[in-house]
Amino acid sequence: MNTITDALKIYELSKIWKEAAYNFAFWDKVNIDWDEAYKEALARVLKTKDLYDYYLELKRFVALLNDGHTDVSFPNEIYQDTGFFSMFPVFFVKPGDEIIVVGTSEDVKDDIPLFSILIKIDGTDIHDYIKENCYPYLWHANETACGISVMNSLVFGRRGSSAVFTFAKDGRQFDVRLERTDPSKIVWHQAEPVPQSGTAQRLIRSSDAHTVQITDDGIAIIRITSFDDDAMPRKIYACFDELKKAKGCILDIRGNSGGNSGNADAIAAMFIGGDFHSCYAETQRYEPTYKAWSMFREDFKGLSLDDAVLKYTDDAYSLKTFRMRKNVFYVRDEGKAVANTAPGKLNGPIAVLMNQYTFSAAEDFVDVMKMYTEAVFIGNNTGGTSGQPLCEALESGGFFRICTRRCVAQNGEDIYNKGFTPDIRIIPTAEDIASGRDPVLEKGLEIIRKGT
Repeated sequence: MNTITDALKIYELSKIWKEAAYNFAFWDKVNIDWDEAYKEALARVLKTKDLYDYYLELKRFVALLNDGHTDVSFPNEIYQDTGFFSMFPVFFVKPGDEIIVVGTSEDVKDDIPLFSILIKIDGTDIHDYIKENCYPYLWHANETACGISVMNSLVFGRRGSSAVFTFAKDGRQFDVRLERTDPSKIVWHQAEPVPQSGTAQRLIRSSDAHTVQITDDGIAIIRITSFDDDAMPRKIYACFDELKKAKGCILDIRGNSGGNSGNADAIAAMFIGGDFHSCYAETQRYEPTYKAWSMFREDFKGLSLDDAVLKYTDDAYSLKTFRMRKNVFYVRDEGKAVANTAPGKLNGPIAVLMNQYTFSAAEDFVDVMKMYTEAVFIGNNTGGTSGQPLCEALESGGFFRICTRRCVAQNGEDIYNKGFTPDIRIIPTAEDIASGRDPVLEKGLEIIRKGT
């Protein structure tokens, strides 16, 4: 693995600090002294002995901003080096609070039954362990939405490192010591898929990012795992005549990590039937002269933003100057007008399935559907992180993102690190997963069949 000089460490940390100081979209939402945090991170960074530990410190620094579109990614050489990126021979999912085993290596399958619940690591309650060992390096303001990142953080690490895992299954607890090993050498053991009764589906069209199916009783199910594919709307539009015959539609965007919100708008357009607005947002505006003027304002000293808002309620100039000084002066964009180019409007009841792993452009899709349709939303809160990140490569091989633009719900709902709220909250359990049940989809089908 390549070494990194102290000069480059200082430069890259400083680059991240600078870009965040001027471009981060949520300085009014976090309560940290960014300059002091930079000085503390600089001391830690200079003590790191290898690239892996160096990037952990960069991740720790950026995690202080606690935003889902603001992070640091390892270089490819770390991901490809099993000395630093080996894994425990167990695979988890986290649909809610439970951390559920859904895969193990063949070597430990008799020791760890599938669908066991992880409750401790090295004798520490798993939730406390995560707070101490994972959260310092990850966005975690919405704890349910960071589950995938947490699972990766728990499983991956230095080759040969080990821990004692405590599981619960069928009323008993048991301990298993596991050691991280080369992922390419693990032979996996997983449960066979259990077919669901009453939801036979005929495939109409599919791609890596979507499937369009029709149930045996005429309900359309459109699953979209990403809005990255610019050709996807056209592919779904090609199914319009078939979709128009359906008695209703389920739109499943659970686990959709986002992509291009224009593609999300194009899908939503089929259920709106006219032009609409999309993507309300706020962006910081910085004019350095205001900061220069602010340095002469003795009345600004010691004021918090809340104090300033109260003090200068009737003094727009002073409040603007104060906000410019703190990099928290925002301009609202009331959303672009979207010309509806869908081949028509689909009628009938609509259910949108979403969960805590519905992020970014997929949340913009929820925003539009909530504003312009009568859809019923089922599942869990979305991730609560939608915006435009500034992405920059680092000379040492990784890259970082700083969120520069924050999306705002058109219906006034507070979604920052909370997400959009479902109408019907359903979180799958270990029993659901073990039996192959999908209670969220079942509820969607029930609602469409009732026609409500």
